[in-house]
Amino acid sequence: MSFKKEIRNGIARMLSITGITNPVRRGRGRLSIATFHRVLPEVHRQTYPFPGLAVTPEELDTYLDYLSRHFDCGTLATQHERHLGGEMPKRPLLAITFDDAQHDNYAYACPVLAQHRIKASFFVPVAAVERQELLWHDRLGFAMLALLKQDEGDREQLAEILAAAGMPTSDPYNLVSSVVQASKKLTLNARLALVKKMSAAAGAIPAPEYARLMTFGELAGLAAEGHEIGSHSMTHCMMPECDDNSLVYEIAASRRLLQDRLGLPIESFCYPNGNSDARTAQAVAAAGYRRGVTTTWGSNGKEADRFRLRRFDMVSKHVQDADGNFLPALLDFRMSGFYPGLSS
Repeated sequence: MSFKKEIRNGIARMLSITGITNPVRRGRGRLSIATFHRVLPEVHRQTYPFPGLAVTPEELDTYLDYLSRHFDCGTLATQHERHLGGEMPKRPLLAITFDDAQHDNYAYACPVLAQHRIKASFFVPVAAVERQELLWHDRLGFAMLALLKQDEGDREQLAEILAAAGMPTSDPYNLVSSVVQASKKLTLNARLALVKKMSAAAGAIPAPEYARLMTFGELAGLAAEGHEIGSHSMTHCMMPECDDNSLVYEIAASRRLLQDRLGLPIESFCYPNGNSDARTAQAVAAAGYRRGVTTTWGSNGKEADRFRLRRFDMVSKHVQDADGNFLPALLDFRMSGFYPGLSS
């Protein structure tokens, strides 16, 4: 571990000991929202293109154990309504959310949630679930991994495709993540063209079974257990890049289809990639949702825009000590508002 990180961890421990970053004190009267994505056993996480997006079931257990001791945990719909109603429980309100409706959430996250008696919200890219099609970043990531593992000619083809699209071709250790981040700056059509070209170059290599999305039947099962189901748009494209007609499809039509498939009211919307602006927030409100969540870091006071709520993204490597163990003081520091570059 670098000297800088040792200093950071030391500061986190000091602030924790003095009570300055105590989550009960810092979260009083505010709504906090925790974000998770994939939940994968380590053997699968090692083969996933974006391991930083995944926590293991054991890590999720550690998170929930700590969070449930310091926060009153529940679904976004429940906790947001309690927050709006002015409730001030002994432990501050926290909503647990999972983005993308990945099947691993059903297989690995739900048993851990049940163990802790916590209900959560799951956000669904509705058309992707309907088609059982991996999200664009997973299709791109798995195709790139396949090409990187093949012979020199395939790796050269990969480099040519990336260069033609203006994508980074260096830094092999972080190449896949770098390309996906750069792809988000492309137009929608250019991004999808890159995914198509990369998938064609990789050939008919099936994604692993663990990578699939949940089915509507599995989502209905979650709802029957008391979890909330929300929309994550139709196709997981970034909302600000959509024209007005596309926004109606992505936001309003996804709500209608999800309600039809599950027979449940859908009240919460999650912006893909967290991207939102005033126009998209207005579209979420017009579609009949009661709230929308972004990926902007922080908690929410009474003044928060209910259609652009902030969240805390739970990334394991960001809250570990020098030995790779969970460091609660570091999580408290990051959520407190005192951590450099992160608001509360």
